[in-house]
Amino acid sequence: MNKEKNNQSTQPSAGQQAQEEDAAVAAERYRDLAEGIDHGIVWEANEAFRFCMVSRRAEQMVGYSLDEWCEPDFWEKHLHPEDRDRVMAKFQKALDGEDEHSDHRFVAADGRVVWFHTGIHAARNKGKIVYRGLSVDITYLKETEEKLKQKTNQLEEANRVKSYFLSIASHEIRNALNAILGYASLLKEEGRIREAEKQREIYGHIYRNATNLLDLINQILDLNKIEAGQTDLRAEVTETSISEVVQQVLEDHKALWEEKGLKVSLIDDPTGPKIYSDRVKLRQIFVNLITNAMKFTEKGSITVRIIHNPEAKKVSVEIKDTGYGISKEDLSHIFEPFYQSGRPAEKEGVGLGLPIVKKFVDVLKGTIDVKSEPETGSTFTVTFPYEIS
Repeated sequence: MNKEKNNQSTQPSAGQQAQEEDAAVAAERYRDLAEGIDHGIVWEANEAFRFCMVSRRAEQMVGYSLDEWCEPDFWEKHLHPEDRDRVMAKFQKALDGEDEHSDHRFVAADGRVVWFHTGIHAARNKGKIVYRGLSVDITYLKETEEKLKQKTNQLEEANRVKSYFLSIASHEIRNALNAILGYASLLKEEGRIREAEKQREIYGHIYRNATNLLDLINQILDLNKIEAGQTDLRAEVTETSISEVVQQVLEDHKALWEEKGLKVSLIDDPTGPKIYSDRVKLRQIFVNLITNAMKFTEKGSITVRIIHNPEAKKVSVEIKDTGYGISKEDLSHIFEPFYQSGRPAEKEGVGLGLPIVKKFVDVLKGTIDVKSEPETGSTFTVTFPYEIS
C-alpha cells in the first residue's frame, strides 16, 4: 500500500504535464521561427559572450559550423578588427536596460567581409546575464549605399569641375575676343595706322588670339566627343612621316612663336623611317604639345628633336622648352581634364590639351614621358612604334 502511494507522488500532475507540453511547443515554435529567418542569425550568449544557441542559418551565411560558434571568444575573434571594440561596447551598454544595435562587419570562413545589423537584448536569468539577439545580413544594402555615395561624390566633383571650367573658359574666350575686337578697331579707324609694319603687328595679334580661340573651341569639342563616346578612337593606319607632320605643325604656328621672339628649332633624324600610324591623331598630338610649349614660354627657346631607336623599332619626338615648368606635385595630375598647374593665372589654357594628347597617344600604342622643373622648363617625349599591332 505505501509503495503505491510513493509511485503516485513521483508522477507529475495533469497541470504540470500541460505546462511542460506548452513549454515544449513554445520552444519548438521559437526554434522554427529562428530557423525560418532567411537573412538573419538568431543567437543567445552567456555573460562571457559564449554562444550557447545559434540558428542553423549561421552555417550558410558565414560558413562556420554551429560547434565553432559555441567556442569561447568566437564572436569577438571574427568581428572585423576596426569594429570589434565598438560592438563589444554595445554588449556592455545593453546591461543598462536599453536594447542596443550596431552595423558592423564580420569575417566569414572564406575570408569574405559580411555586414550585419545586430540587435542586442540583455536579461538576467536565475542571477546570470543572458544576451539574446538577431544579426541580419545587410551586405547588399551597404554595397548599394557605398555605390550611391560614390555616385554622389562623382556628381559633386562633376559640378565642381563644370563650374571651374565655365569660369576659366569664359575668361579665356572673353580675353581672346576683347583682344581681337580691340586690334580690329584700330585697323578700322581710317588714317590712324598707315605704316605697313604696324599693320602687320596688329594683324599678328589678331591672328594669334583668333588661333588661341579656335584651339580652345576645338579642344572643348574634341574632349566632349571623346567623353561622350562620339569620337572614333580607332586608329586609321596609313604610312606616315613623323618628321613631315612635325614640320607642318611648326610652319602652321610660326606666327605665334615669331611674335613672342622665341627661338624654335627642329633637329631631325634622317635615319627615322616612316611609320604605320594615324596621321590625323599624330598631328593633333603635336599641335597640342607644341602650342603648349609656345604658350608657356615667354622667352628663350623651344627645341623639337626626332629620335630614331631602331633596336626598339620606335620613333620618339622630344619637345623641350625654357618656360615656366611644372612642379613635382602637379606632374601626376597634368593629364586630368581641366587641371591646371600652379602657373601664372593670366596665362592661356583651360587644361584640355594634355588629356586629349594622352588619349590619342594610348590609341596609337605609344607612350608619353614628362620631365619638368619650375622656372626651368619642361620636356615632353612621345614615342611611337613602327606599326600599331
